[in-house]
Amino acid sequence: MKLYIHKDIFYDKVYGDETWWRRFKWVLDKKYSDINYEIINLHYEDNINDLQIGNNDYCICRFAHYEEDFELSKRVYPLLYEKFDGRIWPNKTEWYYYNDKQRQLEFFEKNNIPHPISHYSYGRYDLVKWVTENNLGYPIVVKKSQGAGSEKVNLINNWKEIDFPVIAQQYIDITHDIRISIFGDKIFFMKRIHNWKTDEKKRFPYGWYYGDKDDMTEGIYLTYEEIEKIKHIGIYLKEITDKHLESKIMSWDIINEENDFKVLEFANCFRFDMINNHFYYDVKEKKILKTENKTKNNRFFLHDNLLQSIIGD
Repeated sequence: MKLYIHKDIFYDKVYGDETWWRRFKWVLDKKYSDINYEIINLHYEDNINDLQIGNNDYCICRFAHYEEDFELSKRVYPLLYEKFDGRIWPNKTEWYYYNDKQRQLEFFEKNNIPHPISHYSYGRYDLVKWVTENNLGYPIVVKKSQGAGSEKVNLINNWKEIDFPVIAQQYIDITHDIRISIFGDKIFFMKRIHNWKTDEKKRFPYGWYYGDKDDMTEGIYLTYEEIEKIKHIGIYLKEITDKHLESKIMSWDIINEENDFKVLEFANCFRFDMINNHFYYDVKEKKILKTENKTKNNRFFLHDNLLQSIIGD
């Protein structure tokens, strides 16, 4: 087997040594020295056409949501899928829903996944009709279909503030959301605080503007007792991930976890920075455990798990 890893040059400018492909290089050199790999910019069709692919070779792509990067990625993904005969991460189903909230909304509705009352709106009359029919009031949340990290997500009080088309969503007044990250049989739970009300009324919901130097979401991993209360949600979302997305690695954002929980969206785990050891629910062991890795290994937890899932296949 040879691995071909996309060299995401757009993220080189943002993350430097923390860039996705550099992390993979570190893990492969330190822990998987017997695996042959090549790091190559797969946004260029000539590079793809020149690849000499073996029967077991595999492609790993960290395609970013930045507009320029995403447009290039949409163009080359079908070529890569065909070139590697489907041996690619993200897989075809994951990629279909990646960075597309409209498709995700359709996925929720098709599979009866609980989510806030939502509607893809093309204009004023369409939006007002939806608000009235669902007995909603302002404020409401509006999102562009593409974007991540609360980018292009706003809380509005009047339809005149909206740049259509958008996904309009019922506003539920909460103090935090929960990110549930699934890695095979391991399910992690992290609380992310909504600071927008107190942090100078900054961007909804986390309290920073996209692109700020301090734009890191305030995240707190759940305790043993907190996980015990909501582990059933993680198990349910893992079943959805396995059955409908055919995926082993996925993150889900939920709210109202202690009542009638709602799913906001899901995303490929392109980033999972874990410094300390944390509790998680192990589906195979059917119990809550705690990671026992060293700090350096925790930083590369995502990459290690992805490689293990590929090698296991």
